[in-house]
Amino acid sequence: MNSTGFTRRSSQGFTLIEIMIVALIIGMTASLIALSINDNKNEKGPYKEAQTLMQTIDFVGEYAALNGDIIGMFITPKETENSLGKRWCYNWKRMRDNAWSNMPEDTLTEHCMEDKVQWELVVEGHMYVYDPDLEIQPPVLVFSPSGEATPVEMGMFEQGATTTEAQHIEIDMMGNTRWPEQEKSVAQQ
Repeated sequence: MNSTGFTRRSSQGFTLIEIMIVALIIGMTASLIALSINDNKNEKGPYKEAQTLMQTIDFVGEYAALNGDIIGMFITPKETENSLGKRWCYNWKRMRDNAWSNMPEDTLTEHCMEDKVQWELVVEGHMYVYDPDLEIQPPVLVFSPSGEATPVEMGMFEQGATTTEAQHIEIDMMGNTRWPEQEKSVAQQ
């Protein structure tokens, strides 16, 4: 005990709080390093496009059932300056008075996929090929108010890339959707 009445602590080791602070600093540094070198497939074009399309398909199926509308998905390729292929865009229309009309502006707008993302479609068992000579393009996917849908298989992939995992979306006649890559990813976690 010294003259102030306190005992002097001997330097025999680190306190628990000092060890915890060092562990926190090491953990934060390791996290930053892992984030900076991680090649996250969720940031890739095909994954993001599949995620967007799945959310939209779910919305459209519910919208058709709740509003009693027949809703179709129309695909349009657009020429791009920086891409070898085409930039694929899709929009949704509803059947009114035996004609396809635009959806209300507050629901769905046209969506164009990233330039590097290409897709292949199999509609009702047949490979889809866009026909520019048709004056009125038929819908690729149709949802009815009863919940039924056009059976479609979609494959999205990054043009020219060999390492990017393709994403597939399957829609059956009953309007059920599957995203096999996402199901596999969830099952592995």
